[in-house]
Amino acid sequence: MRILALSCLIVALYGATAMAIPRVVVFPFEPLMNETYDFWGKQTDALDYQLAFQSFIVSDLSHNPDLEVTKFDDFVKSDSAAIAVARSMKADFAVIGSIAELPASFRADARVLDVALGSMPRGYVASATATRWEDVSGAAAEVSRQILELLSASATVRNEPRGRLVLEGDRIALGYESAELAHLIVEVNSPAPKVLVSGATMKRCSVRDRSLADGTQPGQACYSGDIPAGSASVKIEQRGYLGYEEELNLQAGKVYRFIVELEPLNFRGAPGR
Repeated sequence: MRILALSCLIVALYGATAMAIPRVVVFPFEPLMNETYDFWGKQTDALDYQLAFQSFIVSDLSHNPDLEVTKFDDFVKSDSAAIAVARSMKADFAVIGSIAELPASFRADARVLDVALGSMPRGYVASATATRWEDVSGAAAEVSRQILELLSASATVRNEPRGRLVLEGDRIALGYESAELAHLIVEVNSPAPKVLVSGATMKRCSVRDRSLADGTQPGQACYSGDIPAGSASVKIEQRGYLGYEEELNLQAGKVYRFIVELEPLNFRGAPGR
């Protein structure tokens, strides 16, 4: 009976071994220069390098099919603000920086922030200079090239967390009361995950929850709860692991087991970090 339930009633399999494409959000660069410059004795408005350089970076990075690149229109003043915005946009990295007009050159500096770490890893900077204004786009191309090298060394290019939803059977037949709600059992491979499910209070699994499935590992963290039928949002967090979010569609009167394998953070940076 259990074998039949587990082998025949698999509802869905999410992201089996798909590689995650890094998501990058680029912010406007901070201009370290005056808004006008002297041109043959006349004060002339300067190009808005803050937005121009951002656009160059977005364009250059977007040529790479292995990146998802977007831009954020408003300037941010701190790393923490950029990370907060990037996290809300579900990005893996944020790129912020500055541009400076020097006496004989133009310099651009970019900082690559890792959203999962909540900071900039050591060495995750990119810089370029131009001696002529028409070479500014070339400086942006060089900064973009360095950014791509940093991202290619990052653990963000990784297997996504995996989750599979298994229909165990009917609540009443399995000894659970009330046929109006769905019963969800969540198993996670991390030691002490935080499991949040919309419309439910999740508690540690009972012996009955664990005994339903053959092969349940004693080391798996297990939580369960009764949930209204329909769409339910599952969010799992664990320090040292990549987080996981999924929308499940559950039927009333059924018992489900959701098995999630979180991916440990293993940030592989450039040498010397």
